[in-house]
Amino acid sequence: MNPNRQEVKPVEEVLVPLFFFGSLFAFPLLRRQMIHRHRLELLRLDVLETTAPDTSATAPDSAAELALRLPEPHRLYALALLCRLQDAPAHAPEQQPLDAHSAYLIRQARNEYLPATLRAYLNLTPAARTQLNGRGQDAEELLREQLELISSGVAGALAQHHAPADRMLTQGHFLGERFEKVADRVRA
Repeated sequence: MNPNRQEVKPVEEVLVPLFFFGSLFAFPLLRRQMIHRHRLELLRLDVLETTAPDTSATAPDSAAELALRLPEPHRLYALALLCRLQDAPAHAPEQQPLDAHSAYLIRQARNEYLPATLRAYLNLTPAARTQLNGRGQDAEELLREQLELISSGVAGALAQHHAPADRMLTQGHFLGERFEKVADRVRA
C-alpha cells in the first residue's frame, strides 16, 4: 500500500449518511417553509376578498337599500321593521342574548326573509302586476301582508325570550338552597 495514496471510500458510504441526515434535518425546515407560504397565501386571498369592490351585477342589495326604494307607506313600515330587527337583543351586547331559536329567527328575518320580500316586490314587472290584479290580489296589499307576517314572527320570537326569567328562577333556587341549609344548621 502506498503511503501517499489515500484510501478511497465507496460513494455509498458517504452519500447514504449524507442523505439520511440531510432529510432528517431538512424535512422540518421545508415543511415549516411550506406552512408559512400557505399562510401567506391565505392572508393574501383574505385581503383581496375584503378590499376588492363587488363588481358583480347581481350583488344583493341590503334590506335598508331595498326599503328605501319602496313606495311611502311601505317604506316606513319596512324601515321600522329593520330597526326592530337591528335592535333585537341578539345584536345588542348590553342586553341579554336571545335563546338559539329566537336568535336564528331574528337573524334569518333580517338577512334573508325581509330582503327577499322587498326584492320580490321591487322586481315585479307591469305584466306580473296585471296578473296579480287578475287574480284579485294587489301587489301593495301582498307586500303589506308579508311585512306584517315578518313583524309578527319577530314579535313572537322576542316575546318568547325566556333566558332572563330562567336565570332569575335559577338564581332564586340557588339562594333558597344555599340559605335554607345555613338556616337549618343555625337552628340545630
